[in-house]
Amino acid sequence: MDSGALTYLPGGGLLASFALAARRGTPPFSLKFARSDNGGKTWAPLPALDLCDGLPFVHNGGLYLLANRRGPIGTDAAGYPIHCGAPTARDVVITQSNDGGQTWVQPVTLFEGAYWNAPTGYALAHGRLYRAFDIPAAGITEDGVAGNSNVVVAGDLSRDLLDPGAWRISRPVDFPGIPPSLKRRQYPDKADRWLEPNVVCVRGQLRVLARVRIDYLSTAGMSAVCDVDDDGENLTHRFVQFHPMPGGQCKFYIIHDEVSNLFWTPANLPTNSQDPTWGEQVKARGFHQAPGNERRFLMLMYSLDALNWFQAGCIAMSTNPLQSFHYAGALIDGNDLLILSRTSRDAPNQHDSDLVTFHRVRDFRSLALNLHADT
Repeated sequence: MDSGALTYLPGGGLLASFALAARRGTPPFSLKFARSDNGGKTWAPLPALDLCDGLPFVHNGGLYLLANRRGPIGTDAAGYPIHCGAPTARDVVITQSNDGGQTWVQPVTLFEGAYWNAPTGYALAHGRLYRAFDIPAAGITEDGVAGNSNVVVAGDLSRDLLDPGAWRISRPVDFPGIPPSLKRRQYPDKADRWLEPNVVCVRGQLRVLARVRIDYLSTAGMSAVCDVDDDGENLTHRFVQFHPMPGGQCKFYIIHDEVSNLFWTPANLPTNSQDPTWGEQVKARGFHQAPGNERRFLMLMYSLDALNWFQAGCIAMSTNPLQSFHYAGALIDGNDLLILSRTSRDAPNQHDSDLVTFHRVRDFRSLALNLHADT
């Protein structure tokens, strides 16, 4: 299983989307859907699509899906499928369903190229929908940098979103590289990069916050920040800084809550990101990659500015380092926060997953401190 996302259906109920990634000897990557009409207690499957990395959303009573076409699937040196981030054609497409996800119109290509992103936070601001995508690098440089870029797309919400003319795209911003002071060089042959960017709007300022992999995740808790400017014609963004963010070494999904006026995200916190002894112990059991890739604690974080984060509590956890709750999507449901997690219970390691699990954090706003200063 791969990244999940949640949205409300126009006629009521919940829609969950999640990707099924190919393994050796299995069918290719596809995008799965499930519907719940009782708040997530039970789910019914819906027809799948031959797309990947889909982000469902509702606008003006219509259900839309912003996704990528599925490019050719190869395998890496270990025999695992390359389905996310491979330098293959993965056009950005959009489609719409008028019957609650039972059927979808033919996907419309918005932008041709090698784009991808797991479901991550998007922003509704200035009458537009903003979403970010990665452009994978073609290879790894001699100093272990994967390169890669990201772009921002903007859809005019006053127009027909199925019309490519309603969408614009920024020029790519290249990965700036990691300052030497942030590296321990424990894994110098592994690819540093940013990926899976979120778009947020903080008091009118659009930002991109991206996950950052440093030294094979051994330097954890760091994100990359870009500022985005849009005058209605020119859509640009630029790298600003690296900024500490708990869980920033793994994928996160930022949403804004208008009631609390806070940003919220599920995130994974590691316990031994630079402990080579612990790393070798868990690797011998099948742990995937370095110890910074630990994903067994799924924490709930909140922030006033999407930069400085506080812990609200633990959404889900396991004592087994080969289990995980990760790549989670979030949705506000009244006083509750809904979480859809890619979950490893009986999978061979903590990265690969065999389940999608649904979690409800009741009265989530009560978990936050008052961050709003008296004025």
